[in-house]
Amino acid sequence: MFLRTTMKRNPELLFTGLSLHQSGMIPPNTYVIDVDALKTNTRMIADTAKQYGMELYFMSKQLGRLPQIAKFIQENGIKKAVAVDFDEGKILADQGIAIGNIGHLVQPGKHQWKEVLSWDPEVVTIFSYERGKQLSDAAVEVGKKQDILLKVVGKDDSIYESQEGGIQLEDLQQELDRILPLPGIRIIGVTTFPNLQLADTKREMVATANLTTLLTAKQILEEKGITVRQVNGPSGTSIETIPYLAKRGVTHGEPGHGLTGTTPIHAFKDLPEIPAMIYVTEVSHETSQHYQVIAGGFYGRSQMEGCLVGNERESILNRYVTAEQNSPEVIDYYGAIKKPDGFQVAIGDSVIFSFRTQIFVTRAHVALVEGIQSGTPKLIHLERKW
Repeated sequence: MFLRTTMKRNPELLFTGLSLHQSGMIPPNTYVIDVDALKTNTRMIADTAKQYGMELYFMSKQLGRLPQIAKFIQENGIKKAVAVDFDEGKILADQGIAIGNIGHLVQPGKHQWKEVLSWDPEVVTIFSYERGKQLSDAAVEVGKKQDILLKVVGKDDSIYESQEGGIQLEDLQQELDRILPLPGIRIIGVTTFPNLQLADTKREMVATANLTTLLTAKQILEEKGITVRQVNGPSGTSIETIPYLAKRGVTHGEPGHGLTGTTPIHAFKDLPEIPAMIYVTEVSHETSQHYQVIAGGFYGRSQMEGCLVGNERESILNRYVTAEQNSPEVIDYYGAIKKPDGFQVAIGDSVIFSFRTQIFVTRAHVALVEGIQSGTPKLIHLERKW
């Protein structure tokens, strides 16, 4: 999905991935992250948010939830993380990373609230009165009053499969009557996801019905006398989208793929953020119709189209091969690429992809590399998945 963009805008990342694999410094099935580009992208996004009065929580799951990466992001302007589930929150909090928001995608379990509170999150997102009461009871027990966001859902909203949940907009007023008296929590805002999607023209991000639901929910809270301090509107947060969201009243964003220049629109339009992540693996063997590459890092929604295959810097950018997306039903032991007509492929050649991913759901390794942008690449950390 992002390979041609990366070839155009960050070819040195591709050359670095090739060199690291061919030298044996990284194994097949490794994501390579350009730390310099990540830092630069983070600073630009943070500066844009400051210009428009928007606060940001960074998302680390698509980068493998690595505390090392979280610290780079903190150092470059975004101080708090959004943890999409308890496990991510614990990984980050145990390494001293401040938690901005937790609970939006996955609600913590009923026995996990006390530990969540020990991390001192800025906000916790709640889907229901029942979860709110669990959190309130835990907060009272430890002597806290926790600020919360309510996740709201409208009847026409776009919700991804397996991410369903939240308070129905039509029920919000009566649910507020139940939640407001809970002594251990304080409602300060609302959230939903996704608020933006790629337009059919593939040249801009446009609002979903969710954004209207979000702003309507804010109004309902205010009519109840609640001071709304957060209108949290994640999805596709980047330099391109921050002004649009801020002008419509969104106060908080949660950049994830924006930090690596890999939101959907980055595949079709040159934006300030440059691509900062590739996937590097190796040709394993040949079958009758394909070459099979060592896998483990593929992702069902990657929208991959092809890859670069070879072992030499001088020719790698000219050795494009069409790839086939695995069926969601299979384990990605291997991935299939077509046999090219114009050149030979050798067993052991490097295979370089750049597609949309969520590293945390893969069994891939992660290599952090500094110095790519200055021509002096150095592997500073290899997170092995074993």
